[in-house]
Amino acid sequence: MKIFGLLLIIVIVSCTNNQHRLNYTKQRSMTAVMAEVEMKIKSHSPLDAVLNILTQFRDSVNEEQVNHDQIFNLEQNECQSEYEFRNAEIQNAKSTLRDSNAQLSTCQYLKMRTTEQQQVNQQQENTFQQHLNTILTTAESEQGYFKKRSRQYEDSLHSIDEALTILEGISNGYRSFSELSKVSQRMLQTSFDINKTGIYAPIFNAFIGLANQGESVDLSSLQQVEHLLNDLRSTIQESFNQFTESNAQSVGLFNLQQEKVKKVLARLQQQYERQQAKLDKSQACIGVQSAVSNSALSKQQRNEQLLDQAQSLCQTFESEYNLSTQSRRNEIQLVNQLEQMVRQRFEVVQEEKVVLRQFAKLKY
Repeated sequence: MKIFGLLLIIVIVSCTNNQHRLNYTKQRSMTAVMAEVEMKIKSHSPLDAVLNILTQFRDSVNEEQVNHDQIFNLEQNECQSEYEFRNAEIQNAKSTLRDSNAQLSTCQYLKMRTTEQQQVNQQQENTFQQHLNTILTTAESEQGYFKKRSRQYEDSLHSIDEALTILEGISNGYRSFSELSKVSQRMLQTSFDINKTGIYAPIFNAFIGLANQGESVDLSSLQQVEHLLNDLRSTIQESFNQFTESNAQSVGLFNLQQEKVKKVLARLQQQYERQQAKLDKSQACIGVQSAVSNSALSKQQRNEQLLDQAQSLCQTFESEYNLSTQSRRNEIQLVNQLEQMVRQRFEVVQEEKVVLRQFAKLKY
């Protein structure tokens, strides 16, 4: 019985070291097997009956190991399938994140460049708008000056025509030199207005000569003054025509400049609108790619967490499998040791019986 006591201690120690292993057959007990073997031996059962108990126990352990192997293989396949799926999802998320970030950087750069171009475009538009305003202001000022100077030329010509009329009336005896004096004063004023005082000087001298002659003026003197007036009128008219032509050229240049500036402004406005459309598109791209990047990053992190959980769970499966397998190996080893002890015990008993029979023969 010391043999069974020793085996019982080994079983108790083995069960203590593997108290956390998976137990697939709660009904199986090494202690119960040993007790049954001991009972068979005490009842002098044959060796085969005792070994049959150990064989059944061994078969039960082996069957349990086979079942556990099948389950473990299924678990391993599931784990491998999960690893492959999660790794594929992670790689897909990384690829999406990489491509999305690249596109996001492109859109951000495009937005920055478009914004800079739009600012330059706006500055140019402001500059040309100011230039156009200057042209319009200058044209308006020039137009006012032309109208004023045109009236002054017209007044000057009108005063000359009036002087010619008075001069003719004096020749015919129904006009007076006092009327000519009043006209000469207006002519003097208009000469200052149109900056032609030097041209008017001869006619003013002629008027003074006529005034000195008084009523005794002769016809030739009057004709000479009339000739001077006609020459003066021709000169002033020519100057007026040149002024009008010069103004027309100026107006043409103003209109040409205005048209050119307006075309530039229209082109800048169209360019600004295109830039704004590009800016809106790049902003939309940034919004979309940011959302895609965030989604891809979340997908990557989520699948990495799930992969870690799967690896932890599969490692737990493997650890439990290894512990259970080692426990069964220990049980098989104990059963084999017990079987060896049982066989040795039966051999000793058999030898004892032979000795007793021989001793009985010697006694009688």
